[in-house]
Amino acid sequence: MVSELSKRNLGTKATRSMIIDTLYKRGYIIDKQIKATQLGIIVTDALKKNSPLILDEKLTRHFEKEMEAIQQSKKSKQEEERILKEAKTVLAQICQDFKAKEEKIGKELLKAHAEIIKEERDANKIILCPVCKKGFLVIKRNKQGKQFLACDSYPKCKTTFSLPYGFIKKTDKTCECGWPILIAIKKGKRPWQFCANPECVKKQKK
Repeated sequence: MVSELSKRNLGTKATRSMIIDTLYKRGYIIDKQIKATQLGIIVTDALKKNSPLILDEKLTRHFEKEMEAIQQSKKSKQEEERILKEAKTVLAQICQDFKAKEEKIGKELLKAHAEIIKEERDANKIILCPVCKKGFLVIKRNKQGKQFLACDSYPKCKTTFSLPYGFIKKTDKTCECGWPILIAIKKGKRPWQFCANPECVKKQKK
């Protein structure tokens, strides 16, 4: 991504890695291979439709180049004033356009947010609860930060299963016992794939 930003002449050597870090922190991208999240895609689409100047690469490049020249004292005082005046005009226009469509953008993002929550809930469903056969086992976290599998029919069903430490997510693989394979990601360690079924046939064989 740093290479791509460099090719497009966006950002500087000092800011490109910070741009990517910001995208991670705001939840617009995930994973080491870098994938855009639904949130990132939706925000981008909403801005493309309603406030395209915010995403205009040509405009960004233009002002970055001009501001860099000001920082390096390559512009006269008169040119600096012209550039700053131009920047203020463009920013005022962006703010005006955004304000005019603020409610529309807000409704689009609110609708998208509800869809994301639903998708996350569905993705968080690991397997049908083996005890009550009605609810689904989902990943939960207690006040101490410990993760575990629990039936989403609680308090009717209080079934729980322990999970290892780390960021846990479901894979597209299935264990021979029928449970989905989970993956635990820990900082500084290789990702570990495992089956959370305490009565797993494979575990008993081992």
